[in-house]
Amino acid sequence: MRGDQFDDADEASLYEPCGRLRGLPGSVTVLPVLSMPAGDITHPVPDLTGYITEGQIVLSRQLHARGVHPTVEALTSLSRPMRRGAGPGRTRAGHLDVAAQLLSAPAQARQAGELALARARQVRELADLVGQAALSPADRCSLDFEDTFTRGLLDQRRDEPRTLDQALERAGQVLMTLPRGQLTMLSAEFLDAHRAPESG
Repeated sequence: MRGDQFDDADEASLYEPCGRLRGLPGSVTVLPVLSMPAGDITHPVPDLTGYITEGQIVLSRQLHARGVHPTVEALTSLSRPMRRGAGPGRTRAGHLDVAAQLLSAPAQARQAGELALARARQVRELADLVGQAALSPADRCSLDFEDTFTRGLLDQRRDEPRTLDQALERAGQVLMTLPRGQLTMLSAEFLDAHRAPESG
């Protein structure tokens, strides 16, 4: 069925049968894979799929071009059940705070009302036009943080298995590259344990 012949009810009907099977253990999960026209996540089919499903993993052509794998776009990917499945007794204390801080640091970007990774994307486009030497210190900080996030946390070799604890440890290390004053979503105990730098 072509996208222009596909309405909300048609798409929802594809997902409705998915779930638990009466009399059998476990559940059935659907993993739809969408190719968005011109990468447009606001196209009606991916947009509606995002409302119906419990999460989405968005892949990035830009990350692929930079040799980063997996090419997960952190800003537009999401998991709705994450809050119920993370934290003390499930993963580790501070998990949700670390996740929130990764997307919102550093402080210069927050003060401008933007997420750091989104700001870094704009700064990278600007740097391609005018060169990094023309960037402000705050813009260079955004780029440095995004590079550290991408190479230190996101990038992973195919032969490099990584547990959730190892991923969270890497996330903490990425955040510790920022001055302590910019890490406002993390507890003092977390910062002391990870030795966040005082300057800034």
